[in-house]
Amino acid sequence: MQGKIKTNIAILAIIPTVLIVIILILSSMGSFNISLSGFTTAGANNTTLMASVNVSETITLSLSAATINFGSLVQGTANNTTNDAPNPFILVNGGNIGIDLTIKMNQSPFNGTGSGNNTNTFRFKAGNCSTAVCGTGNTSVFNWGSSQTSFQNFTTVAQNLIKNLSYTSGNDIAEAELLLSVPSDESTGTKSVAITFTASKTE
Repeated sequence: MQGKIKTNIAILAIIPTVLIVIILILSSMGSFNISLSGFTTAGANNTTLMASVNVSETITLSLSAATINFGSLVQGTANNTTNDAPNPFILVNGGNIGIDLTIKMNQSPFNGTGSGNNTNTFRFKAGNCSTAVCGTGNTSVFNWGSSQTSFQNFTTVAQNLIKNLSYTSGNDIAEAELLLSVPSDESTGTKSVAITFTASKTE
């Protein structure tokens, strides 16, 4: 007797996990001249002393979390961090000067049709820090017009993310939003990608 074979195919959820690599660039020293006037008990005299002091410029970039986990995604669907599910990367300028930030990926998280370097399957943009994520009393202050504030395709070459992120406490925070679009024929399994942020002094 001829029998029929029934095949059950289980489609596993795609779980992209975004890893992070941070590169910090130390800036040079700044030199400032300070004028000091000498005084006597009779009042100010004409003596002027010149002193020089070096004040170091410090670049410190920190993140609220080292990874973003998008959980289970199905082929042909998309998700991004603008609704805080999952949360975006929160970038904090802990230094004492304004900084510019660039961003790049090491490789595409996907291998399905339409994926790869510089495709719309993996995108980024800068954003203001929401109260839900950053709490009250924190406001993003950076050059909005010169920053990448609409979704842009990731590449393996560093691209502009944020220009002149403030170092003033309470204004020194911003978001890096991510968008994933899973190809309809993407293979199942865990997906990961390394992202590099580079901070440098705003000129």
